[in-house]
Amino acid sequence: MRISPVNLKILAYTLDVEGFDSSAVLRQCGLGSDDDLQEDGEWMPVTVFDRMMAAAIEVTGDPSFGLVAGKSLALMRYGVITPLVLSTPNLRQMLDDIRRFAVLSVEHAEVELVEAWQSARLLIRPVVNDGLSGFFRHDLVATSAVQMLRFAGASNQDIHQVDLAHRPRPEHEHRYLSTFGPRTQFERRESAISFNPALLDQPMPTHDPVAYTSARTRADAALAAMQAGSDMADQVRQWLLNAFPRLPSVAETAAHLGMNERSFRRQLGMLGCSHAELTQECQRLVAERMLVEGRLSLKQIADELGFSSVHSFHRAFRRWSGLTPSAWRAFRVAKPVRAGVAQAAAL
Repeated sequence: MRISPVNLKILAYTLDVEGFDSSAVLRQCGLGSDDDLQEDGEWMPVTVFDRMMAAAIEVTGDPSFGLVAGKSLALMRYGVITPLVLSTPNLRQMLDDIRRFAVLSVEHAEVELVEAWQSARLLIRPVVNDGLSGFFRHDLVATSAVQMLRFAGASNQDIHQVDLAHRPRPEHEHRYLSTFGPRTQFERRESAISFNPALLDQPMPTHDPVAYTSARTRADAALAAMQAGSDMADQVRQWLLNAFPRLPSVAETAAHLGMNERSFRRQLGMLGCSHAELTQECQRLVAERMLVEGRLSLKQIADELGFSSVHSFHRAFRRWSGLTPSAWRAFRVAKPVRAGVAQAAAL
């Protein structure tokens, strides 16, 4: 999974706003300064964001720093989403826009509206779930969700219950009660916020029809550009498949598509992939087909896919599948046989 660098940039800004040194956190994650993080740059592995959240907890000394980050003004820097939220007609539209446009910065929306008869809930589904960073992200997303409800006019009575699945009863429980209200439950099956459904269609006092239409147009354009990039990824795959055993460089592939290298990298980053990942994906697909066909030796397959040696192919295939090429082929060949035997026995 990959994630937009805007998430890291906002976390760095949050640390600075709260009086901490974001540069120390960035260094721990092997990153440069905040200025080196381009909001429209290549998407990064979520593991980098994972390390940064854990480092933020370590530097602040606050295991519940997600509660602070979830209320931070730094969240207003989320590109096209912020103008939509500020000018939205009602909470329902706000949540629908967040669901639709979240993919501009993360793999999936982290808040999902679920309605039933006379009830409404916000399910909390963070992109990171495990360890200290999982605690951080849960707290941040849940806090942000409550802030959205309060922005829509929710009182303590309108927030019926807050369930936190990830968090055992914390040492500083009062901080959670202060953030989420008195009806907060820990160690639940899933994280969710139950609230008064009347809030969903209540007119928002900050609604500005002109500003909202303008913001929605910009967001739709950004989403269309990202979706168009999906076609670009397919073009890259076809180009790479046709080029084997030669392995085109990033610059060659960008030139083939009529783009400069920086724009090409950025477009792929927005899709959550890279040129190297697409190359390996194509190599794996072709390798698996050739292994199943069984006509070529491992040396011939390695040559066909542009590997410098059988050893490098062997190492790459094991990284992809967890098996050696020979073991993978033996397993796949045996699988249909076992299935045929089972069918015959059933007859």
